[in-house]
Amino acid sequence: MEIKLTHISKFFICAFLLLTSCNLPKDPESSWEKAKSNDLKVGVIDNPPFTKISENSFSGSEIDIINKFASSNDLKVTYIEGNETDLIEKLEKFKIDIIVGGFDKKTVWSKKAGISKAYDKKHVFLVPKGENKLLVKLEEYIHQNFNNEKS
Repeated sequence: MEIKLTHISKFFICAFLLLTSCNLPKDPESSWEKAKSNDLKVGVIDNPPFTKISENSFSGSEIDIINKFASSNDLKVTYIEGNETDLIEKLEKFKIDIIVGGFDKKTVWSKKAGISKAYDKKHVFLVPKGENKLLVKLEEYIHQNFNNEKS
């Protein structure tokens, strides 16, 4: 028995294969699942008023944003204090998920880290480079809560 495929049939087969093979975003490090099952690991650089560290206590405008993001997604947050160089290294090795500290869109770290959408036209969060479901969720949160700000 011979099966002939028309151009339309071939198109639908190709379209089906393309659509079913796309699972965007790909998340090779399972960032979102790890944050949901363990905790969201956030590197913090002391940079008031965005982030302030005092006696293992973390505060500031970006800490507030992360806490609200985590709360809205049922995530537990662990904050990790450090300097930029050490935290970027941990980010590259996927030992932390996000770095906060008043970074702007033109940060010198953009070659080593991904950057989120700006939450106030200028300031961003640093995340591991590459596709990352956690970044998608964070940017959805920024869009929903800071949608009057264009980045």
